[in-house]
Amino acid sequence: MQITPLGINSNTELTGNNTYESARTAAESAKFADVLKDLQNKAAVKPEDTEAAKRDKDLRKACEGFEAMFLSMMYRQMRATVPKNELFGESNALKIFQDMRDDELMKNVAAGGGIGIADMMYKQLKPQVEKQSQNVIK
Repeated sequence: MQITPLGINSNTELTGNNTYESARTAAESAKFADVLKDLQNKAAVKPEDTEAAKRDKDLRKACEGFEAMFLSMMYRQMRATVPKNELFGESNALKIFQDMRDDELMKNVAAGGGIGIADMMYKQLKPQVEKQSQNVIK
């Protein structure tokens, strides 16, 4: 008993849709269709939509920046309550390094969702920014 691989008939010929050329042609046509659809979507976008999206993105970034700054200040105050290391001492370089590390850590926390301050600010400020941008467009 002989087992034949899928896509090959008993005469050891490749079936029509499994050849390299037909697969390559199908992939190229699918890629072309995707590129064409993407270009059509970009052509349908109005300039006001892109400006609104940019303002929305900038507002989100500003809210995350505020949350990161707030968390960094809070973290710094929490670190101040920890007793100083008297055994090895603390150099200025170590203090600078800790501050920089804490700032970056809090930026990552805020970008990852944080504690919700950025989301609340975004929800509160978004209507004001949209109203302001509508006044500018008119």
